[in-house]
Amino acid sequence: MAARLDSFGLAELAAKSEDAFRLAGLAMAEGARVAGYRGDYYRYRMGDAVAVIRTMNDPETGQEELLGMDTHAASTCVWECQVVKDVTPAGADPMSRRVLVRCGEGEDRAVVDLVCPEVLPSIEEGTRLRLGMAAFPLRVSYDLGESSGVVEAQQDTVLLQGVVKDAKVGETFLGMEPLTKFLSVTVSTRMGDVELCHPIEMVPEAQKDHVRPGAVVSAYCVLSGDVAVGIYAGGLVFGEEPDLQALAWFFQHGGVERLRPVLRSDCAVTFLENRQEGLEHAMALLELVRQDLGEAGLTHCAPGTGTSPGGRGRRLLLLGDGKGGFAFLCRLEVDSLGRVRELSITNDPSCEFDLTAWGE
Repeated sequence: MAARLDSFGLAELAAKSEDAFRLAGLAMAEGARVAGYRGDYYRYRMGDAVAVIRTMNDPETGQEELLGMDTHAASTCVWECQVVKDVTPAGADPMSRRVLVRCGEGEDRAVVDLVCPEVLPSIEEGTRLRLGMAAFPLRVSYDLGESSGVVEAQQDTVLLQGVVKDAKVGETFLGMEPLTKFLSVTVSTRMGDVELCHPIEMVPEAQKDHVRPGAVVSAYCVLSGDVAVGIYAGGLVFGEEPDLQALAWFFQHGGVERLRPVLRSDCAVTFLENRQEGLEHAMALLELVRQDLGEAGLTHCAPGTGTSPGGRGRRLLLLGDGKGGFAFLCRLEVDSLGRVRELSITNDPSCEFDLTAWGE
């Protein structure tokens, strides 16, 4: 999932490895930090273009490690979509994700490289996403006529056709220094509007008069969807429900370090009669519990709401075998910031609940 700096005419900023490191260092020093579960992102605005640096702490040294860079546009186009499948390539770093999505009940599908995916507690099949959308064409054509607005997913790219709603010249800057200009074209498709960004030189001379509202554009492109929008614009959001979603991800996929931002330094975790206090001890107990539940085949997670006296209305995480039965439930006590102060995993039969989907 390479950074598409060439779409903004900025390829020279990362033409050499030392140039790429210089840009990454500038972004980390002067950009806005966006906190994620496994690491951090640094968003650096360069006029109408955005560089997003992916970082994660090295577990051996504790030092922040540079993983890579994404690019995006200063776009106001937003898709409300749903994950169909995770198609992240093998070998991708933990701060990257690529997903196949759909919008509504239509047949169109799109492969989207996610920017800042680790701000979400989990991304599973069926997860609803709100994405700031940009597209980086590898080939593009403008014409007059009718458009069906179709979006068709390829292996890691997308074929799309749509109607131009707006076309303008975007500009990039480094500090106060002007750098490049590029075409920024808002396109209407059946899946929603998307900001198409590419060099002016990509358009054949005979088609340049068609780069205007009402024209039809066809593009073979890479789609980029920024997850850090809306309530996630600043990074992680804590609270009973997102904390339980992060816990569900851990029980199903492992990686107890991903829970570190969720747990207070003085948190306590109780599993049946075993209680551990303090962050490191609590995380160690959670890892043991996950291993035991995995061996017992009890890693299916479902959301629920308490109905027992004293716990009515509280969100719960239910653990079972996926065949309709639940052996344990998890409940949280969170502080005023939404971080976990107390986590208990119990099989107490007096705890009653209803199955309730996230967000209900």
